[in-house]
Amino acid sequence: MAVLCLPLITFVIGGLYMSAWITYYLYAQTDSEFNIPYHPARIIKINLILASQIWRWINYLPMFTSYLHWRYWKVGSQRFKEIASVDVQYSHTSYLDVYHPLKEQLSPIIIFIYGDSWSSGSKLLYRTFANSLRELGYVVIVPDYQKYPRVKVDGMYKDIRETIKWVYNHANEIRGDPDLIYMLGHSSGAHLISQVVLSDVIDKAKYQQTMFHVSGKHDPNVTHEPHDFLPQIEGLLLFSGVYDIESHLLFETARGVEKISPMSRAMGSTVEGYRSNSPLYLIEQNASLFADSEDILDLWPRILLLHGQKDTIVSMNQSATMFNALGKALPIERRDEVDVRMRFFNA
Repeated sequence: MAVLCLPLITFVIGGLYMSAWITYYLYAQTDSEFNIPYHPARIIKINLILASQIWRWINYLPMFTSYLHWRYWKVGSQRFKEIASVDVQYSHTSYLDVYHPLKEQLSPIIIFIYGDSWSSGSKLLYRTFANSLRELGYVVIVPDYQKYPRVKVDGMYKDIRETIKWVYNHANEIRGDPDLIYMLGHSSGAHLISQVVLSDVIDKAKYQQTMFHVSGKHDPNVTHEPHDFLPQIEGLLLFSGVYDIESHLLFETARGVEKISPMSRAMGSTVEGYRSNSPLYLIEQNASLFADSEDILDLWPRILLLHGQKDTIVSMNQSATMFNALGKALPIERRDEVDVRMRFFNA
């Protein structure tokens, strides 16, 4: 019996120490109280998740090998410099990479925002992915952005906005079409770009509505926009995104990871913070604007929501609920003017 108990005790103690270390890191430099998730059931859940993460990294080894072969053997340093400009500074603190298609005419631009729980990740990990998009004929931008605990979510929004402005202002230099800027985000990256872009569109529509009331007429060809508005984004490609922070926190709690997840603290650890940073609530709270504004649908980007049915990290209900919220907000007579689609895949 003692022999059988020993592995379990080791498993639990190991999880306790790992939980303490992760929690210490995530609470560092924040205003949250230090708290070790020591309940045995929670520790077991955390151990299982850590084991799955380790297995995932093991499965990534072929990808890393493929990248090294492509980067240093197949492409080589000189060729890589021709197809990619790395570590281009776009703000005081952050850098981005640009991948150039080998053609003379202006190309559509894709800005890819990776996701990793608002706290980690690196543009270096997505070089082969970015190159695949480049080979399809796109100018591809992959920025690094500040993350928790260095900043909370407002700091991340700021970096996403700075990226979009940099891309628009330098479009001719990178041979990109400034009228065809698309954004692609995964997981927390999908949350960041949807919140930044959709809130900007809503702010523009509110501003235009105010101008209409002041001037007494509406001319969609004439705009009077403050300089802090973003350029037009043509489309959003949102993969496995989080659009309702409060709902996702419940999902994390069911998985037993809410204490070690940085999401709650990055959003301010309050219900108000969860809702104000949820694209779903952004849509619902401005439902009347969709019915009344003549500008919002003209400004609205094309949206494609994609989600795996077997996703255990972000529930596919996040994408389904966001899609339904957009459907309810859009007037029936004008839904054909907006391209919003959703696709689930068996993975």
